[in-house]
Amino acid sequence: MLLPRWLIKLGFHLLYYQMAWTYDVVAWSVSFGQWATWRRLALPFLQPGPTLELAYGTGALFAELTEAGYQPVGVDLSPYMARLASRRLRRGGLPLRLNRARAQRLPFPSDYFANVVATFPTDYMLAQDTIAEIQRVLRCAAESQPPGRLVVVFEGQLRGTWPLRPLIDWLYEVTGQRNLPPAKPLSLLNRGGFAARWEWVEREGAVARLLIAEKIVNSEL
Repeated sequence: MLLPRWLIKLGFHLLYYQMAWTYDVVAWSVSFGQWATWRRLALPFLQPGPTLELAYGTGALFAELTEAGYQPVGVDLSPYMARLASRRLRRGGLPLRLNRARAQRLPFPSDYFANVVATFPTDYMLAQDTIAEIQRVLRCAAESQPPGRLVVVFEGQLRGTWPLRPLIDWLYEVTGQRNLPPAKPLSLLNRGGFAARWEWVEREGAVARLLIAEKIVNSEL
């Protein structure tokens, strides 16, 4: 039995806003410590060049992107997350290229980013205006460069024989986190000017489902 959608949304909202200070602990707990490894599975799919992170949260992936040499910029709507991310980056002596903005109205020029990356997004990611904005800011293919790429870590998969695994599987079920129709994101992105595919990725003992989409020219746009 699924929890009411309004209750799930309220829980995620509180976790991302007023309770943002608990986010990293909650994420670590519900993933048995695999959250950071799931997140890092996006890195091998990123291309060299300017990179935009949508919903940077507490700034953990943003810091890893910076240390890997991507010179990322980030957008997030939560002022609570902005404070946490800024604190993390200052402690690491890393630049604060953070912006408060909606994914549906990105304050960046068209045809600019080599990558857009997001991890464990909510349903904003599949909104038509979000897809249109991502398509706009990603670079077009040219002789000297491949097309811009969207990389999304959608779902981590717990493995092993932990005693609490049935409980975690149940939590995924009641919150609807495993009810994403596999074809829906692909069809939405393909109609929005992308060539999209799913990838199951396994590294460092962690498994996650990633959505990889390359920008293409779409005559319907």
